[in-house]
Amino acid sequence: MKDKLKNLLFFSYLPHGQMDKIMSYFETLELSSGEILFNEEDDGDYVCFIISGSLEVIKMTSWRNFTTVIATLYEGSCIGEMALIDHSPRSATIRAHEDTKLAVLTQRAFDVMVGSEPELGVNILKGLAQTLSDNLRSTTDKLADEVAA
Repeated sequence: MKDKLKNLLFFSYLPHGQMDKIMSYFETLELSSGEILFNEEDDGDYVCFIISGSLEVIKMTSWRNFTTVIATLYEGSCIGEMALIDHSPRSATIRAHEDTKLAVLTQRAFDVMVGSEPELGVNILKGLAQTLSDNLRSTTDKLADEVAA
C-alpha cells in the first residue's frame, strides 16, 4: 500500500522516511462493485485514497431530485479530503464502480498524528492544501471551458 501512496501529491511534502511513519495511521477498506462508500450529506470524518479499482462521484441535482455521475476516480485519487479540514457533510455520494481497495485516514487518526508527531501532521496539511489547490484550479478550468462553449 505504501508504494501506491508515496507518489501522490497529498504526500509530496513528506521527507524520506516519514511515509513509513504515516502508514501506521491508515486503515484498509475494500468495497464491492456498486457498494456505497458514503452518501451525500453524511458526516465527513475520513479521507480515502484509491489503491485499486475506481469510484463514481454521484451528485444530487436541484432538478427533481435527479442524481448524476459527475466523475469517475481511479487508482491514485483521493476522495473526502475536505473532511479533514472543515468537518462539513459530504458533498456527493461515492459508489464503487468496480471492486475497489482504499487506504483510509480517519479524522481521529489524523488528530492523534498531529498531537504525537506535529511535523508529520504539518507535512500532511501541506500536501492536503496542495491537493485542494490543484482540485480548485481544475474545477475553475472546467467551469471556464463550459462558459466558453
